Amino acid sequence: MERTVIIGIIFAILIAGWILGTGQWSYGNVVGPLFNNSKLPKLDITYANAYPVSNGTEIILNITDIDGPDAYPASGTMMIISNSTYSLTLNSSEIYHDTVKIIQAPWNENKKDSVNSYSGFVIILGSEAQFQLIIPVHLSPGTYKITLVTPAISPSRWATATITIS
Repeated sequence: MERTVIIGIIFAILIAGWILGTGQWSYGNVVGPLFNNSKLPKLDITYANAYPVSNGTEIILNITDIDGPDAYPASGTMMIISNSTYSLTLNSSEIYHDTVKIIQAPWNENKKDSVNSYSGFVIILGSEAQFQLIIPVHLSPGTYKITLVTPAISPSRWATATITIS
């Protein structure tokens, strides 16, 4: 064999050993279980407020995605507004229709959180935005619980917040 072929084979073996060695050291996936860090999205409502307006109720929500994969954004496909005597559910197309303004947090203006008729609220991992909605319902004074439904996760991980309308 030629000298360059032998050097190439030795170099390839060294590189393969380096890759397997660092994989074993970091994750234990050469000898042992395969490392799988499958994360589920987790939305969080950091601020919520609501007040009556002439054509319904304005709801202001600051929403952030605090966990999950960074390959695709998390979505809130339904919003449930409820108290002990009343429940209102908005689906993604109603969320899209009722959203009047989105204010992106100043530290992540290059990420574009949005709302669409299929996914509802669309939040990119680590970003935060304020969503302002005017729902065409006059909510009676009282305390309400707002729940954002995220598909494919358990209800215990859904984002919740409490608002008071006076």
